[in-house]
Amino acid sequence: MRTTPSILLLALLVAAACGDSGGPAGSPRLTVDPLLDSLYVGDTLAPGVLTATYISAAGDTQPTGQVVWSTDDQDVVEVDRLTGRVVAVGPGDAIIIAQANGVSGGALLIVSRTLQVTLLLDTIYLMPGDTITIPAAVEREGGGAPAAWFSPSPNPAIYTVDSATGLLTAVSPGGPVRFIVHADSVADTGAVDVRLLTDTTGGRSYFTVLGTVIRRSGAQARALNYRRLGDTLTFRLNSGIPTTTNAVENVVITLRQAVTAPGTFDIDSLSLAEAFGSGADPICRPVRSWSLWSTRTTDPSVTALSRDGGTITVTRVDTVTGGLAISGRFRFDAQRNDFYQNPLGVLPVRGTFVAPLITDLGPCRS
Repeated sequence: MRTTPSILLLALLVAAACGDSGGPAGSPRLTVDPLLDSLYVGDTLAPGVLTATYISAAGDTQPTGQVVWSTDDQDVVEVDRLTGRVVAVGPGDAIIIAQANGVSGGALLIVSRTLQVTLLLDTIYLMPGDTITIPAAVEREGGGAPAAWFSPSPNPAIYTVDSATGLLTAVSPGGPVRFIVHADSVADTGAVDVRLLTDTTGGRSYFTVLGTVIRRSGAQARALNYRRLGDTLTFRLNSGIPTTTNAVENVVITLRQAVTAPGTFDIDSLSLAEAFGSGADPICRPVRSWSLWSTRTTDPSVTALSRDGGTITVTRVDTVTGGLAISGRFRFDAQRNDFYQNPLGVLPVRGTFVAPLITDLGPCRS
């Protein structure tokens, strides 16, 4: 199971790294291109592959002058401070930092082993009877990656797994219980947590965010069927990391229909205007089914809105005290608001959940 690198420094450095940036108006900035790149251990980026551009407070591109390059993690990459030449020395994620004219910019570089297996979702929440094929990616430099295989369950009373396909079946409540995915001589480790809710409390979720932001987060989960303004019931899943006042990080999925039975539901796109424009109300007047991921762990905060092609699957609906309990999974691509026109600003988001589901027929509250 991988640790989650901090995204604070990257968000500070690149919040203004493209023309549609959400950075403060009137502030000079330094952009680094490409925003995201990947290497294998031992690979090199030649001088000039990473470029820095200085943009004045007026928004004009001006001579950048001498750029000084560095990295936040020398165990992952080594950077020549004057030429920007990068050498990948170890697996992990590092921020390449450019400084010029008194401002900084940054890009994220992901370094993989020459053979690497990675769990795309390394904690899985299920209810008994649920199944999921464990998502994993295997990469080998030059291609020809071997197939992944899975260790037998250390506790078959809680879950079983097919060693060849990774099809995991939840048997009874318990966990977290380890699982291991292999590819030749390398491996990655995750955990299964099987839950059986008896009332409308105790929901849990786990989600990953990949791309220019890398997050692996456990969260509380709650679901709601509620009445949108002047219309019928709609559904919302909230998977958030709470504070005393508000969630510090959130996945929100809203459907233009209630959820009362298992099924797979499409997640569509939501534009900046539909989310934040004058008169927009995506909670009480959703124009279509949508989702987002957001975090307040950075300054400025980061929000990413769904693109077409996502889904949420509800695999089980149980009656419990006070309402229902549901389980399932979701996956969607979200476009960062601060890089809304940049293809590298897309963040794949996926997760699993076991959540209480209540119905609220009162007036909608955004």
